Amino acid sequence: MQISKYRAGIIFFIFLPAFLLAQQNTISPYSSFGIGEPQEQGFSLNNSLGGVGVALRTSIYLNPINPASLSAINTTVFDAGITGTAIYLTDNTLSQKAFTSRLSYLSLGFPVCRGVVISGGLLPYSFKGFEVTQNKALSIDENNLLYDVNYSGSGGLNRVYANVGAELFKGFSLGATASMIFGTIKDKREAVFSQPDILNRRDEYTYTARDFNYDFGVQYLTKVLDKSLIFGATYCPESNLRASYSGVTYTYDTSGDFEYIRDTTAIFYNPRSSNSLVLPKSYAIGLAIEDYDKWFVSGELDFKEWSQTSLFSDLVPDLKDATQFKFGAWWIPNTKDVHNYLNIIQYRAGFNYNTGQLSVSTLGTNNSQTDITDISLSLGLGLPMRRSNTTANIGIQIGKMGTTNNNLIEENYIKLNLSFTFNDKWFKQRKID
Repeated sequence: MQISKYRAGIIFFIFLPAFLLAQQNTISPYSSFGIGEPQEQGFSLNNSLGGVGVALRTSIYLNPINPASLSAINTTVFDAGITGTAIYLTDNTLSQKAFTSRLSYLSLGFPVCRGVVISGGLLPYSFKGFEVTQNKALSIDENNLLYDVNYSGSGGLNRVYANVGAELFKGFSLGATASMIFGTIKDKREAVFSQPDILNRRDEYTYTARDFNYDFGVQYLTKVLDKSLIFGATYCPESNLRASYSGVTYTYDTSGDFEYIRDTTAIFYNPRSSNSLVLPKSYAIGLAIEDYDKWFVSGELDFKEWSQTSLFSDLVPDLKDATQFKFGAWWIPNTKDVHNYLNIIQYRAGFNYNTGQLSVSTLGTNNSQTDITDISLSLGLGLPMRRSNTTANIGIQIGKMGTTNNNLIEENYIKLNLSFTFNDKWFKQRKID
């Protein structure tokens, strides 16, 4: 079995990035809203193609965006990836830089019979990681009492899933995915006074979710002038997840590097119950045209009802519905060229524009709301390894989210993706003549 040659590499590739999960995965102040910063649910190939996947259909790559595409898989596929992100924040006055790295995903899929394939995997659903300070003054008897209000958050949600895709009749495939969304999100707010004789106050909130949601997909492939024309659509109903909520409020003072809690003013706990976390309904349509093993072009439209997101029956403020426009293409010069390696590389490019789920104003002001959009360009390479069924995937995504208008923050980022896709016939019994 060819994949055994890479067993040590697989183990190293899987477990080394696992240590990266302990790191903070974002510093974006826009992750402070709701469940945090939503993560794209595609793999390395999808990301290099601008995020397209609804009409993407391939026999050697797993495509989690549309489970109906699984029916094209004819071998066992194992896929794992890591991502590094360089982030630059600015408000035209101050700036901040950071680099984060993390495990992107793990996934395994295999055919169970002709035209029926199942797969499963793990990937992040959202990240929260921010620190914001607001300087304030309170007038008392003509004296100004100076203090800072610090806001911070951490954690996120993850998604583990299992899906199945089946070709019901020639060209028409249907798929379904069952996912468990789980994780913990923490928010903290504190008032820190400059006068040492005044106690500081801290409020801490913890949300823990663990429940299932489902989504469905369909693809139809037909031939037009010897080219493959693929139509795809996906739908995810609104998800009402069970979650728990706890919090504590207390006062404290400091001495050197030590904190001393003086009084706990409130402790509260809301046990795990249904409909505690409502995630948005979404649907997408896509169209692609492909000349097999030569080139592929696809575009799609994705819509999510983020305005209906709620935590414990309260709609999350500043969230709005979001629409994404995606375009991607790949090209292989000559898959049969055994002399020039550059001719068998898959060259990828994509574009993504997201109207964004946020409409915000500057903290502590009554300024008008500003939509936080996200636009990015991506490039990538699929590097086949000779004498094996393995492909190394590398990609870069350059983008901008937010704006410096109205005293807001602009976030410029560069994402680097690396993954390996292994193909082999794992679960087929070998016959001995």
